[in-house]
Amino acid sequence: MKVQLALTSLLVISCGLALAYDGDGQPGCKTQAELDIAVFRNNWDATSYWKCETLNKPAIEIKCPSETGFMDSLKNCVNWEEWEWEKPVEPLSEADQ
Repeated sequence: MKVQLALTSLLVISCGLALAYDGDGQPGCKTQAELDIAVFRNNWDATSYWKCETLNKPAIEIKCPSETGFMDSLKNCVNWEEWEWEKPVEPLSEADQ
């Protein structure tokens, strides 16, 4: 029974990881909602973020000031002492590659 529970847990965790969003988070800025939100986490670089400025133009990458990282929940760069890892979220639309 314990072996079955362990295998089931492993399967659930594996499926969850397989479904996790792993893109860089750059939005395509294809919706008004993205322009309203304006800034988005760069999932591959905690020292920068994406900013939507123009509808239907991909977001631009902006670097945080030295000694800071971007926190999506705060929509701001914060000191590393305040920074916490947050689960990556898929953007509303993605930039065309």
